[in-house]
Amino acid sequence: MVRPADSCDLCGLPLPVPPLTAAFDGTDKRFCCEGCRRVYDVAARSGMLDDVLPGRRPQAPSLDVVLGRGETAYFSVSGMWCSGCAVAAERALGRQPGVKSADVSFAAERGRIQYDPRVVEPPAALGVLGRMGYDARLLTEPGRRERERLEERTLLHLVVSVALGMQVMLIYVLRLYPLYSRGAFDLPEVDAFEYAAWALTTPVLFYGGFSFLRGAWQALVAHTATMDTLVALGTLSAYVYSVWATLRGGEATYFDSVGMITAIIMLGRYLEVVGGARARKDVRLLLNLQPDRASRRVGGAWVDGRADDLAVGDVVLARPGERIAADGEVVEGAAAVDESLLTGESAPVEKGAGSLVFGGSLVADNGLVYRVTHIPRSSRLAQVAELVQRTLATRAPAQRLADRVSALLAVTIVIAAAVCFVSWWLASGSPGKALLTAVAILVVACPCALGLATPLALSVALGRATRAGILVRNAAALETAARITRVAFDKTGTITEGAMSVVGAVVAAGSGLDRQQLLCLASAVEVRSAHPVARAIAAACPRPELAASEQRGLRGLGVSARLERRGERVLVGSAGFAGVADDSPLVGETVQHLAEGETVVWVAEGERELGFITLRDQPNPTAAAAVAALGALGITATLLSGDDPATTTAVARAIGLDESEGGVAPEAKAARILDRQARGDRVAMVGDGANDGPALAQADVSFTAAGGTDIAAETSDIVLLRRDLTLVPRFIELSRKVRGIVRENLWWAFAYNAVAVPVAALGLLTPAFAAVTMSVSSLVVVLNSLRLRR
Repeated sequence: MVRPADSCDLCGLPLPVPPLTAAFDGTDKRFCCEGCRRVYDVAARSGMLDDVLPGRRPQAPSLDVVLGRGETAYFSVSGMWCSGCAVAAERALGRQPGVKSADVSFAAERGRIQYDPRVVEPPAALGVLGRMGYDARLLTEPGRRERERLEERTLLHLVVSVALGMQVMLIYVLRLYPLYSRGAFDLPEVDAFEYAAWALTTPVLFYGGFSFLRGAWQALVAHTATMDTLVALGTLSAYVYSVWATLRGGEATYFDSVGMITAIIMLGRYLEVVGGARARKDVRLLLNLQPDRASRRVGGAWVDGRADDLAVGDVVLARPGERIAADGEVVEGAAAVDESLLTGESAPVEKGAGSLVFGGSLVADNGLVYRVTHIPRSSRLAQVAELVQRTLATRAPAQRLADRVSALLAVTIVIAAAVCFVSWWLASGSPGKALLTAVAILVVACPCALGLATPLALSVALGRATRAGILVRNAAALETAARITRVAFDKTGTITEGAMSVVGAVVAAGSGLDRQQLLCLASAVEVRSAHPVARAIAAACPRPELAASEQRGLRGLGVSARLERRGERVLVGSAGFAGVADDSPLVGETVQHLAEGETVVWVAEGERELGFITLRDQPNPTAAAAVAALGALGITATLLSGDDPATTTAVARAIGLDESEGGVAPEAKAARILDRQARGDRVAMVGDGANDGPALAQADVSFTAAGGTDIAAETSDIVLLRRDLTLVPRFIELSRKVRGIVRENLWWAFAYNAVAVPVAALGLLTPAFAAVTMSVSSLVVVLNSLRLRR
């Protein structure tokens, strides 16, 4: 769009004398007000100029980007046992040629790499994880039974550890302990029982404990330390010492400690696997909604085939009890469709001819025949699933900090155990006593609880949010939303339904037009605009006789164009945009309309007023409840709109809002948010995503409602999968609960290690009891996080 030389470089309005100036990228920019200058500054720093400047529209990301192609790949990874494993995997991936960055989430068992396709392909990069013993798969590869196989392997290792470990304990309790207590170390009977214990303990450690021995090796390869490092050092030290004592004779052995530690560790791990699977249940339900088969009409018959083979235009049958295979439009039949797992809407939705249906939703009663509009891989479900996977693969800031502290704690514990071993040996003269103390220190410390504190709670919360119809695109938003103190709402399409309709038109005296001619004149100008107001005006005269050219628009203000057989440009928009004088006789006629909450759109030709059009938009039925719920949380709600201040006030009053401001251009909304942030508020913005880009980018947390299938094109932190504004306070409340759970988990993890390690260093814990307390500490974090599912 070509601007006049004396217009603002942001909004295009006339410049004051003198104008405000500022330098950006070595170029002087001129602005009409301080708000425009600040918005331009924020947008330039955040890469949002395409959203801010009129005429420059951002392109929605292509499906290839959404599905993780190009320079980003997403993968699942199993075989990790603590957050240290995730750190080790990240380091190994980061060292691969061509890999720019790597993120691995232990709790979600998901990862992401950014790579240079000219240097490396994802399968080759992930090969290093396979060599380390992890099972990494690109998300496009089959892997639904990974969790079940992991549970089966862990259970088998647990059974072996307990069965043989109990035999070792019986040998010690019934035979060796009494003999050791009498100092009878050199009897042949002692040697026989020690060799038997050695034989039984070997499979317990090297088969039953294979997971933590492998984890320790993986950490060593990645030059880090994890909980597996501590347990492996402790058990191997006790095992090697006991083998040496058995061969040498004359010393007590500790195969019992090795067996009990291994059995207890594997019991804790099995419970963690089951608990973690339950924590991720909501997310797995969503990801598994896509059916594998579909019945497609071929000729006059229904042919069963792979859902992935469906193409746009195919006619598909969904029988009662089946899930819909792809997004489409119903062509035959009527049925109630359950979309609860996809949108969070609990009640089935009635669908008939012409209704849109979404892949993954369940046909409850009668069958439906629908025509495919989006293939399964580009459906709404596919986009939701991929964005959930992307969020799971990204670690939140608090999680990154906890992982670094966890890795540091593991190294510290290894050093502390070595120091205590030397100190106890020198003090007591007994290498056996020193070894038991060192093993207890290594086993009792639990960096795993610290590493689990944040990611598991976030993973549970993400699953719960998705089930409720809230799609989290940015994991950090789950943390930030807990501190929100103010929520700003857009009006049209957010607080209101966005389905505006023309209710009247007033023609200026001497204009030479009647009511319908005024509507058709405005419709010719607005026909190409996607704004709800423009669509409503265009619908009032669907076939204007005049052709428009040279259309120009200012977001939030209006549109102008040249019409054939008309002399000057026709302007349709706000009073200021149309150049309406304050003393115009028509201004007084708008007062009653504005007080009733109607929107007034002016029409002018050049500098001559032609009249105005009035429109009405019904409030979103959930808006009042959302405002009340925010108030109950102690959060201030405000309405920011580009509509007339009187209309904005009337709409705000109807839903119980005390604060509102009308006549705010999209660029100025970001300045309002920035001003509140400067005063100490944490601000969330709820918009329609159409023209609120700068404000959504400036807000601490941003929400948009996805009304169609193109969820990937949304740019906010949070996408509401249905137009239910009560999801905003619900998400904030969930975020506060997550913050509370994370704080409790971190407090427990720090307190546990602060108490348990010194107690073990004083020699007051046996290795077996240390293993019990360590396993319990991790289970406490898992069970506490599961409270979020209630």
